Parts: sequence; structure tokens; C-alpha cells
Amino acid sequence: MITHENIEIIHYFLLVDKAPFKVMLAQLLAEYKAIHTPVRIVIFDAPVDNEEYVARFACIREAVQELFKEKQPSVSYVAQPPQSMGLVMEVHEVQLTEQDHIEYRMLEDLSYIIIEREGCKRLFLSGVAGDVLHQSIREQSHEVFSRIAKVLETEGMPVFSIIRQWNYIEKITACDATGHQHYQDFNDARSLFYNGVEWTTGYPAATGIGTQWGGIMIDVDALLCKDGSVRVLGVDNPLQIAAHAYSQNVLLGEKDVALPQKTTPKFERAKAVWKEDHGFVYVSGTAAIRGEQSLEGVGIEQQTLTTLENIEYLVSHDNLNRSGIPATENATLITFRVYVKRWEDMEKARQVVTERYPDLPAIYTLTDVCRSELLIEIEGMGVLC
Repeated sequence: MITHENIEIIHYFLLVDKAPFKVMLAQLLAEYKAIHTPVRIVIFDAPVDNEEYVARFACIREAVQELFKEKQPSVSYVAQPPQSMGLVMEVHEVQLTEQDHIEYRMLEDLSYIIIEREGCKRLFLSGVAGDVLHQSIREQSHEVFSRIAKVLETEGMPVFSIIRQWNYIEKITACDATGHQHYQDFNDARSLFYNGVEWTTGYPAATGIGTQWGGIMIDVDALLCKDGSVRVLGVDNPLQIAAHAYSQNVLLGEKDVALPQKTTPKFERAKAVWKEDHGFVYVSGTAAIRGEQSLEGVGIEQQTLTTLENIEYLVSHDNLNRSGIPATENATLITFRVYVKRWEDMEKARQVVTERYPDLPAIYTLTDVCRSELLIEIEGMGVLC
């Protein structure tokens, strides 16, 4: 892995076998030995309902705080059963340099991390959630974006400094009694949050993925570099219409009353961060879509292959150069998250991915994706040189 001045954020996974929840959590945290500075912990699990989700999330926060004291990473909890049926933890770490200054901050009940060096400021914010027990998906979406806005405003970081979002949406393709689809309600709330922002380098990379429980929850990475030493660029994929340019034909449910029509998912296919001769790339949640149409009726193996082909073209040397990134090679992919809709497809998907990438660290979770006909979605990280 490239570590020059380490602007990269390093992702890796730990997992434990199935056991009572608190036993698994204790085992995971005991097993984790930080290599660099942890900035985010993501726990994947299978709570049975929202009451248990809320209780377990509180338990995770308490355990992380006890372990890390005043230097705790930000935390999120994702209700997606891992393939192993145990507990999976994804850790994000940053290697700090002598020029970096890190602070662990709180705003109301939100903890987050700021890393600053001359000219550049980074934000890591996780687990921003709504009231899953009392609010609708639409209400939660607006509330969560409002809370994120407060943190950004407090830190003097504009909305366009967001470079990566993970958007977790309970029962993503479901509709409520008024015909509002959960994913569309979220997309409309995101569009309102982004409204009026000048996205000169493109929208963030993002994943909009289903969860079994947990309402709306968002994790955010943001970067503001005022001295021009770091370049941030959106990466398009000619094989796919940009998600933010989708037609109304592929958008489902009713629109928000504050908008003239249903709005598109506002994200880029990838977002690259480049410094001098190296960098990294966030690969957004990617599925078997060509143009704006899903690849239907072909089975999990072909959807998985098409998804991987989309990612490979996206991070290819030629496509990166076309996007303004002076990489000399294809991006080196370093981690995958693989989201699979059906249990019976999980092992088939794993075999396809492993055959193509035998040494790539990856986790596999059970969850719905943003269209009913899609069986799989994959996101990842890559390094650039």
C-alpha cells in the first residue's frame, strides 16, 4: 500500500463466529489491535427489530468509549447479517504525520474526528441517525441531514467538502402507506440538503444501501484543502449513466411536496483524492446497471461479473486519466463490501468475486439493494499511483 504522507484512509475487517451479542462484541474489540489511528468502526450484525437495534447500538457506543476513552473512533452500526452469521467489524484508520493535528470533538450527542494540517482539514463523522422508533423514513432523512449540516457549519466545512457518504436505509425499496418509497424519500431529502451547493468537483462517492432495521443512518468523510496541494475529483463511468442524471423512468414512489418532481440519487460513481504522484479512490456502491437499465433475468453470477466489470472500467488508467487524474496505472483495489439480496446467492457471489480477486479482503452481508431486480451491489477502496 502506498503510504507517502499517507493521505489514504486504510480499511480492513475483523470477524468473530456466532455467539451471544455481547460476547461477540467483546471478542471483536479484544482482537482489534490498532496499526495506525482509528477514525471509524462499523459493526455489521443481525438485530431482530428496531428495539434491539437501538439497544445494541447503545451497547456498542458504550464499549467503544470504554476501550478508547477520550480518543474513540466514530461508530456506526449496520443491520445487515454477515455471511458468517457472526459479527463483523470494519475499521478505518489514518496514518498521521508530524504535520497532522487530530482532535476528538462532540456536538450535542454526535462525536466526530477532525484531522488538520496546514491548508487541509478532514472530518470523519459516523452513525448519524434519526429516531427509528418514532419517525418516518422521510422525517428521519431530513433530521439526519440537518444534524450533519450543523457539524459541517461548526467546523467551517462547506457541504461540497463531503467526498464519501454511506447512506443506510431501512427496507430501502419498501413504500409507506402514502406511496412514498423509502429510497426515493431519502433521495429527495438529500437533494434538498445539496440544493444550492456548487459541486465543482462532482458529488460525493456514495452507497445507498438497504438495512433490515435502523431507519436512516449516514457516515461521512469530508476533506477541505484550501492550498491546492490535494486534488479531489469525481470519476464518471461511460458504461453507466451518472446516477444524478437518471430519467424519471427509473425513480419509484411519490415525490417530496417541496420538490417539483422526484429527484435523482446525487452521487458520483467514484471520487478520487490525489496528491502529487499518488492518492486513493472511493468506489461508490456499484451494481449490474448499464446505461440506466438493470441487467435483469441473468442470475447472480452474471450480475456479479457485470458489477465487477463496471468497477474495473471505472478505476482503469484510461478512465481515471479521462477524469483528470494523472494516474499511471489502474487503481489497485484494496477492499470490497459485497451486499447480496438473497441468502441462496451469497456463496455463488463470493465464488465469483474470489475467483477474480483471490487475495482481496472482502465482507459479504445480506441486504436489499436500491432496485428490486438487482441481486448484488459492491463498493470498495483503491489506491492510485
